[in-house]
Amino acid sequence: MRRVYRREVAPLAYTNPSVNLIALGGLVLMVAGVCALARCGLSADADVPILGVVVQGMGQTAAVALAVGVAALIAAAVVHRLQSDSAKIRHKVRRALCHPSFGNPLHLQDGELLPHVNCREIRDGVYELTVTAGSCTVETIADAASAISSSLNKRYQQYAVTQVVTDTACNHVVFCLDDVTTDRSITASTVEALRQDTPTQLVIEHGTYIDLTRSGSMIVAGKTRSGKTTGVIALLIQVLLSGPDRYGSCVLVVDPKQAELSRLPHVISLDSDGEATTILAALRRFAATVVARQKVLNALSEQAGDAVHWWDADMHPCILFLDEFVALRDIYPAKPTKDSDYCRATFDALLKRIMTTGASAGCYVIISIAEASVGEGGLPNLIKNAASTKILFRPTVNEGAFLWDSRKLEALKNDRVYQQGDAWYTSEDGDHEQITCVHFPRMTFQVYRELGRLLREYYDENHAAPAQ
Repeated sequence: MRRVYRREVAPLAYTNPSVNLIALGGLVLMVAGVCALARCGLSADADVPILGVVVQGMGQTAAVALAVGVAALIAAAVVHRLQSDSAKIRHKVRRALCHPSFGNPLHLQDGELLPHVNCREIRDGVYELTVTAGSCTVETIADAASAISSSLNKRYQQYAVTQVVTDTACNHVVFCLDDVTTDRSITASTVEALRQDTPTQLVIEHGTYIDLTRSGSMIVAGKTRSGKTTGVIALLIQVLLSGPDRYGSCVLVVDPKQAELSRLPHVISLDSDGEATTILAALRRFAATVVARQKVLNALSEQAGDAVHWWDADMHPCILFLDEFVALRDIYPAKPTKDSDYCRATFDALLKRIMTTGASAGCYVIISIAEASVGEGGLPNLIKNAASTKILFRPTVNEGAFLWDSRKLEALKNDRVYQQGDAWYTSEDGDHEQITCVHFPRMTFQVYRELGRLLREYYDENHAAPAQ
């Protein structure tokens, strides 16, 4: 039976079991002391209790009380030691929400059902707190975010609510609790510092990865000097460090601006006449790579009698990075000339096909746009919807509205000042579907020189460079 709210409850109601055990142990030891005084101190003939003699002088009641008190204190220490941080946070929050001495933040009346509180660690140092509605509404629970943050004292005082997500069925509210003082960012002084143990995970910061086995293509947005290009390069470096596979893997970097990236080896840029036929040909080759790799996986699956994923076949990820996507797309004419398919529709169709079918073969697109906007002159909706991972550097709510729906933005506690390299991040991988604040790796080495070296080594090892 679920408990109900009462204005008159014991002072220690809803506390952590270890606290109750400490209180019990202290009380019982006090009883033992009183019994000892009654047995020894009030008798003129009583011997002075010293060490082992004290038990004999205290009497049976005092000895039992002493044993129970000591056992309770030991049990409290054991429970506190073995109890997870999630359980400790749960008890703190539940007491803050349910005990009248904390001001009744849920505005409950006598006899109303108390909410159910659950807490789990979703990644290192980040907790998901779920409060299931009892007699109160989810709106009232969501408004208790400040009370929840205030309840996290002592060793958890640096934690605060950073997201509030209300269930669409109005059954519960999910709070994200994060240590707001912890810097999880990575500073890489050498390119090797970014090497990962597995090619399927791309690190963003300590404890946060893009898991390519569960996510798809990416949209990366951010204005000039937001850290967008550097952030993408950090991801490309990790892919290049894993090296090519034996199934024709590739890393294609497309720079239509003919800027810094275009000076690197194996980077694809505009034709000498300013057209983008070479880039369109690169998209066709990448699409063909998706088909070829999928055929290999289908054959392996038939042999195994079960589905074989690209990472099970020891494939490494293929990446197509399109820098300055909006500028690139505008290069293509709206309509093709006679006997030609060189137009925007061909570009869009190829890209959509790659983004919707590529992930199963380990092929991903990273689209970079200078400003988050959708529609004519910006990012087509069909491309935006095909991307399962979205990243916005040095974010603002207005820009975020082009990438995420209002519910996700409203859930985010947006009271931070964002610096270069800071970003909002989501991925449809089951762990990062709500907007997370992250900081992409700081790279103190010569980034473009190392990227060029890795591209050269990648294709030297692969014995196949992308056609220019």
